[in-house]
Amino acid sequence: MSASIPGPGPASLPPAPVSEVFSQESANVWTLIATGDSRKAVDIAKRVHERCKNAASENLLIDAYVARISALFDRSLHVEAKSLMELVRRRYPVSRERLRQLAALLVAGKGDLDALLQPLNDPSLPSEKQAAIYRSIRIHVGDLGALAGCGALPAEHPLRAAASVLARSFEDVTSRPVEDSALAFPEISRQNPLASWKMLLRSIAAFYRRDDELCRKCLAAIEPDSAVARLAHALRALMGEKIELSPAALALVTQVGKNSDALRSMLQKLEQHLHRGNLGPILKAIRETVAECMQSSPDLLERLRQHICVRALVDRLDQRRVHSAMGGPPLVNAYFWRLMARAIERQPQSIFFACGLWEEFRRHALHENWFPGQGPELAALYLHMASLLNRLPHDKLPSLRREYTAGFPGLAEFYSGQPPEIQALKMATGKDFYYLDPSALLERACETDPCAENFSQWFNQIRSEPVAWRWRIAFPKDVQPLLHLMEFAEKRGALQKSFKFMKQAEELDGLSPVVRKARLRLLMSIAIDHLRRNKVRKVELDLAEIEALPQVQQGDRLAFVAALRWVSCVKWGSEAEALRARDNVVRLLNSAVAAEILLSSVAGICKLAHPVQTPASPSAGEPLVPAVSRACLLLEDMGFGVEIPPQISTLLIQELAADTAIPETHGLAAVGEVAWRMNDLALAYTVSTAGLAGNPASQAQFLFLRARILLSRDANRHDACLSAASELARRNREQDLLDRIGKWREQLEIDWLDPMVNLGSALSTEEVNRILDREKKQHLFPVKMKAAKMRKRRKCDCPACRLERGEMPRALEEMADKYGPDIVAQALEEILGRGGTRERGKRRGGPEREFNDFDIFRERL
Repeated sequence: MSASIPGPGPASLPPAPVSEVFSQESANVWTLIATGDSRKAVDIAKRVHERCKNAASENLLIDAYVARISALFDRSLHVEAKSLMELVRRRYPVSRERLRQLAALLVAGKGDLDALLQPLNDPSLPSEKQAAIYRSIRIHVGDLGALAGCGALPAEHPLRAAASVLARSFEDVTSRPVEDSALAFPEISRQNPLASWKMLLRSIAAFYRRDDELCRKCLAAIEPDSAVARLAHALRALMGEKIELSPAALALVTQVGKNSDALRSMLQKLEQHLHRGNLGPILKAIRETVAECMQSSPDLLERLRQHICVRALVDRLDQRRVHSAMGGPPLVNAYFWRLMARAIERQPQSIFFACGLWEEFRRHALHENWFPGQGPELAALYLHMASLLNRLPHDKLPSLRREYTAGFPGLAEFYSGQPPEIQALKMATGKDFYYLDPSALLERACETDPCAENFSQWFNQIRSEPVAWRWRIAFPKDVQPLLHLMEFAEKRGALQKSFKFMKQAEELDGLSPVVRKARLRLLMSIAIDHLRRNKVRKVELDLAEIEALPQVQQGDRLAFVAALRWVSCVKWGSEAEALRARDNVVRLLNSAVAAEILLSSVAGICKLAHPVQTPASPSAGEPLVPAVSRACLLLEDMGFGVEIPPQISTLLIQELAADTAIPETHGLAAVGEVAWRMNDLALAYTVSTAGLAGNPASQAQFLFLRARILLSRDANRHDACLSAASELARRNREQDLLDRIGKWREQLEIDWLDPMVNLGSALSTEEVNRILDREKKQHLFPVKMKAAKMRKRRKCDCPACRLERGEMPRALEEMADKYGPDIVAQALEEILGRGGTRERGKRRGGPEREFNDFDIFRERL
């Protein structure tokens, strides 16, 4: 806050430390000034000065007189104020400059601040006079708008600029929630005469957030002699402190806090009736609440109607009767559409409808100037709508969209009874459903706010070469679109064009690890292409260029280059050269098994007709898991597939099964992925068993591997492993694994309305541990269910078979159709004695419990 600035001119009495003035009496004087009792403040200050007779007591008395003179002017007692001013000027000469500024301020109070602020334009103004003017501003100026618009100072003057910022923020903080970051005001220092306004705005924001501790802390930092100190007392009174207030402050407190408790009580009562669901009491509570709001807070009435209407829509209440109870329909402006969209988007079966509501919000918000037609705000809205649509399975999205648009009735009923300016924004039914296409939304986001992040999301959505080109054109210095274009050209076989893109990427960022790896991969692809086309000389040049790259020295990449050279020797060299090349691969990998797997895979990549002899068994003492893992990791690093020979697979299963607590090697997960892609499910299952017994940090990926293996063998275990893997990945923040799990769920082609499988609910720690313990004990690879048994299970209508198929018992299904799912779910809760439903994604307090069949029934409902 501003420091106290001394008045100008020489002191009439010898200076004395402030400590000689009784601090309690000085505080009492300023409290009386802040509460508007200037007469009593003058009396106390007189007694203090008679006793002390020093400069500090004289300044205190002058402050009290200045407050008294201002109070007389406020009451239009101009003659009395001028007489008292002349008396103080004669009796206390040191006050003359202060009184001259006070006279200017009193004139400014009538709308003219020029007399006070004009001297600040003089660059040679003495610092004492500047400090005196600043002190007067701090103490007496209470109209930020007048100060911001004062023509005596240039518009760029720091004082006017600070007043403009504070005036706008004052309007914001008293009308809507404001973040603390918006109230930092780094340009307003503690020495600024408006510094107390900064602390006042922070205290108001904290007050409306019900953060009384922060509010009191900010109020304590306000200078007691500042003009805003009177508002500080009002805020303290609103927080329940016993404090004496001036009539104006008392009126403000009454206006802000009147009958808020009664309205809050009415709202709580309405919420209770809405929770019970009985329409009669709900309508009565709505009428009472609206009437109370109309009387106590009429400015909140329209917002209240909008909230009640949206809640009634979500609860499927009779809208006609609800509107009648509210006294009419609410105003369907931008606030209403946003409120309704946020409520509806929580329902997974209403994603399309929620996107339509967000589209209505967009059009109304643009009309009401919430944000401009181009910019990050509108792009954020498009991105949010696209994220909602991405909750749906991508393969079913077109058919679901066609079904929805064919039966969409429109939103015309919401515009009934609305003002003409609202009805003018009504859109014709079926005019444009672009908002149901994630790609169209992302395209609009890129057009509205062309930034690299938006283009990246758009490309990842559809992975299209035209999108990469548009990204490249919009951001010519961005490396990522060049890498995508290089990949597209490489897949088409246009290696020279791909090489051109790679050179451009190197010119932009040659030190990027992604660019360096892309160069290595592309040179490898070119060399493999030349091997396939029998271009001997070019192959030698390619391999020499690859070996010169520094990135090829990382890991086992030199072994892959040696394998390519072995292919070259097999094709055009002697048998001895081929043997030496093979031995070189074995030496680099330090494993004959890893070398044979690598050579076999590279021979297939290069379409080599020469067979690769795989040893029937590895050398004695050589562990298979590290060797196979090493080969799998190398081929995965280079972007190629791998085949594990059957005899090696059998030996791997025996080695892993010999000790279920085998330590996890770096590439064990890679071996499991290769086995699953080869459809070698026995090996993949054994790898998952070893992985689950290993490092707990990697259990999520091995649970996901096991879930995929169990899909055709045990659907219940598949769902449990998938849910546990997803929960562990979420806790460990393994975003890549979460993306893979999400794509796997999309590929299952299951009903997207199924909350058990597709959307899922957060598992507790106890449930995850239970699934882990069960799977760790399941060492034997499950036998696939026979087709006849599966057909029987599909036809059987008993509760056990229906539960295994993910269905409710027939009796519960009929009850849900007859009485509604909510009533049946509530009845189940009452029978089980659990008292209320558990929100998705949140954990209840108290001890965690087992997940049983009744939870499945309730989730189905």
